[in-house]
Amino acid sequence: MFKFFLYMFLFCLYVNAGSSLLLTNDEFHYLQEKKIFKLCVDPRSAPFEEITPDGIYKGITADLIYKIAKRIGFSLEVKHVLTWEDSLKLAKSGQCDILTFMSPSEEDNKWLLFSEPLFTEPNVIITREDHAYIENLSTLTDQSIVIPIISDLFSRINKEYINLAVIPVGNKEEALNMVSMQKADMTIYPMIAAAYAIKKERLFNLKISGNLEYHENTIRLSITNNETLLLSLLNKAIATISMEEKELIVNKHISIVIEKGISKHVIQYIILGIVLFFFVLTTFVLWNTYLRKKIAQEVAKSQAIQNKLFQASKEAEIGRIIANISHQWRGILAKIGALNLFTLVQLKNNQPIDRAFITNQSEEIGKLLDFMSNTMQDFLEFYKPSKNIEEFLLIETVNHARGILEPKIQRSHLTFIIEGKNHHKMIGIRNQWVHVWLNLIDNTINAALKNNVKLPYFKIIFSHDEIDIFDNAGGMPSLTNESDMGLGIYMCIELVKKHGGKILYNTIPNGLNVKISFIPNGTPNLKPYEQNLFQSDDESA
Repeated sequence: MFKFFLYMFLFCLYVNAGSSLLLTNDEFHYLQEKKIFKLCVDPRSAPFEEITPDGIYKGITADLIYKIAKRIGFSLEVKHVLTWEDSLKLAKSGQCDILTFMSPSEEDNKWLLFSEPLFTEPNVIITREDHAYIENLSTLTDQSIVIPIISDLFSRINKEYINLAVIPVGNKEEALNMVSMQKADMTIYPMIAAAYAIKKERLFNLKISGNLEYHENTIRLSITNNETLLLSLLNKAIATISMEEKELIVNKHISIVIEKGISKHVIQYIILGIVLFFFVLTTFVLWNTYLRKKIAQEVAKSQAIQNKLFQASKEAEIGRIIANISHQWRGILAKIGALNLFTLVQLKNNQPIDRAFITNQSEEIGKLLDFMSNTMQDFLEFYKPSKNIEEFLLIETVNHARGILEPKIQRSHLTFIIEGKNHHKMIGIRNQWVHVWLNLIDNTINAALKNNVKLPYFKIIFSHDEIDIFDNAGGMPSLTNESDMGLGIYMCIELVKKHGGKILYNTIPNGLNVKISFIPNGTPNLKPYEQNLFQSDDESA
């Protein structure tokens, strides 16, 4: 029993030794009886198949048939003939086992059996190189097409495309030449054969300009009616050949270039895409315009609120400033009143008047009146809304604020110190900086009075791109957020920020350090000026 199974196993190995296919017993015995098969071909049908003068059978069909023979496991004997008609005669006389056929006719089906398609190629439209891509022949007008009259396409084209002038010719080569010589606009040709013919005949003014949607050219293998086992073997082998293998074989013999046009569907998608793009773009532009207007409105509102806060902060200072002015004026008016009373007493008592004394007192009164006038002018300039952007010395705004608060400075015995390079020029609104200094000086005086500081001082140190202010008035509570700030401190921060700087408060031992820093070569957030915000006389020169 063991020997029986061993013989059966060896027999199966032997059956499939020469083939990559799974064969039946009948197919195996058939191949054993007939190991060599005679092949009849079309010797003048390049690039599909041809027999060279050296007797070599080659081409696309030849490579596919050799691949089939290898997979089945048999040898081929190619009949050397001169014409296709010679191959047909040999087949009818029983001297050929296999024939190659492209698109067999009904007459051929009566005496031959045909395999599954070995290779399929479409018909294409051939035009001159200046012709546009043809999506559909029915859309053309006033154009001619040349078709071989022996082709089964002739009657079909003539019947279906009444919009074209159909010109009959004897063969496909003649049709190509007529298109090349501008005697016709186009022709129909098998794709691979067209590419080969254009290259071979050097008709480089021709190109493939479109596909024909029907009537593909199919290459099949044919056998006589009594060879069903051979047909089964051929179909099995054909089924194993992939499209990638076929493409490699085609590319080996010829390269094909088809000019691609834009289909109607693609055009529709492009138009739809353009419409959608412009819709989105328009929506974006309108929305962006709306946002810009909205932002401009909000910025204007914010600016208006800040201006009102600044003005309100200044008005909050009015009471204190008026008190300072009234204190100054009371002293001056008292001096003027005393001088006037002294003069009246002398005149009523007929006492001699000291002319030198009167002259000195008059000059002193003139100075006092000038001081009163300047104080009032400083007050009015500070109180009125500030709009003008100008270039000014920063030290001028310090002195202006100091002049307004001079009585209060004297009463509090505050020592006022200015150090460093104080010839820095600013570009901005002068009165806003006066307001900054008023707040800082007044805060120091109030803190010194509250903390009972005997010898308070207020020191300003100017450097290249920052200003340090120090006092010994006892400091102030740390500020965690803007809601903890008074209106004066908040306005100082906002006004400095508006001029391109920032202000920081730091508590130091027994006092406060306020640092105002500027971005080097920065610009203020004030239109229309765009010059350097903070510069010295040397730099501006």
